[in-house]
Amino acid sequence: MIFGRKRRSDAVEDAEAGPDEVLAAVEENDSDQAVDDLDDSVTEDAEQLLDAEDRDWREDGPFDYDEVDLGAEVARIDLETLIITPWDGLNLQLQVDEESRRVLAVTGVWAESGLELVLFAAPAVGGLAADLRAEAIAEAEQANGTVEVAVGTFGPELRRVLPQSGPKGEKLFHVSKVWYAEGPRWLLRGTLLGEAALDTVAQDKTAPFVEFFRNVVVRRGNQPMVPGDRITMRLPEGAS
Repeated sequence: MIFGRKRRSDAVEDAEAGPDEVLAAVEENDSDQAVDDLDDSVTEDAEQLLDAEDRDWREDGPFDYDEVDLGAEVARIDLETLIITPWDGLNLQLQVDEESRRVLAVTGVWAESGLELVLFAAPAVGGLAADLRAEAIAEAEQANGTVEVAVGTFGPELRRVLPQSGPKGEKLFHVSKVWYAEGPRWLLRGTLLGEAALDTVAQDKTAPFVEFFRNVVVRRGNQPMVPGDRITMRLPEGAS
């Protein structure tokens, strides 16, 4: 972690005071292996998944703005509702609404992998992650893909393999892992794409994205929002 986390009492006092999408294109001859690797990695049973729901998976991040001290001299990008800390060599791609000029999603791309970040408003009592997982599972099944729920670094995560057609009509597969982090009235979804989403890939290719997700800071604000609505971000200064 590259900043200090406030003591819980301090955080409470402060609160009261007021892309181009990255694809893992697996050729048809390798598709069975990709699906088998996904299936083999899912070893958690229903009881373990229920236990996972009760853990504090945000202990090491992502964080709420009121939970941390950003005093360290670290190069960050402030997108208003999200503060991110890229590393050298990370390429950032922004999905921007042309009418409002607000950022809908930000994707960090590195080598043959990427991590897409999307922020949602959430109910104070939580529970949005389970709803979003259920929707994503239904979408994967409708697309004739495979999807599993497993316990990952940030709690219950989705591991998906979805069929796609390549530019020459060849059969490809879109592989991803989806992380959900629920904070105070917000939910941050991270979708790991490309090579890093494969379970057979070396840890050194996934670790930078795990750290990137941990270091995200959410500044939701106090505006009322409908749970499930996307919280947009502001374009960085100098961006057009």
